[in-house]
Amino acid sequence: MNRNEPDDPDLVGRARRGDREAFTQLVMQYQIPLYNMALRMVGTPDDAADVAQEAFLRAWEKIRTLRKAPFKPWLFQIAVNLCYDHFRRGRRYGTMPDEEQGGKVVGLGLPAVDPEERALLSERNRLVRQSIEALDHDMRVALVLRDVNGMAYEEIAAVIKVPLGTVKSRIARAREQVQERLRVYPELFHLPSANEESSER
Repeated sequence: MNRNEPDDPDLVGRARRGDREAFTQLVMQYQIPLYNMALRMVGTPDDAADVAQEAFLRAWEKIRTLRKAPFKPWLFQIAVNLCYDHFRRGRRYGTMPDEEQGGKVVGLGLPAVDPEERALLSERNRLVRQSIEALDHDMRVALVLRDVNGMAYEEIAAVIKVPLGTVKSRIARAREQVQERLRVYPELFHLPSANEESSER
């Protein structure tokens, strides 16, 4: 954010007093990361857009109840709960979008060495997406918030309302499960074996 732009507490304070322009600035600031998180949870652009739109609508309706809590974790908590509602209604668990994240494999940050690896990168992305999709809801949420949205552990704990240690445990277990599924493709992923990891601990 530009130094001359108002920060979250200022915008939230104005929004709590009914300032729609201030809330619009909050929407503009968070609409892309919120949509990206929802997309990786519910899987389709239309459903992700619905989740993001509903999250902002609910945030506007409830903004007056927000006191000292930071706005970002509070907003993402609303969106995460909407994603859970999406699945409780019997909707199919989302398929992660087929895309390259700035030349990195989603969730693991494995860089493409050179342009010649583009075809392999597509296959790596597909396999990583499948591995993340296989995680249970709680681990998938934590992993997406950390490795896709880049949230701090403390922010994630505030979003999903669990202790910090639980957040770290879920993310660690999620990464282990993803890597375990990818170890069967040694020609695509240069990951240490389970025995090698155990000997290093």
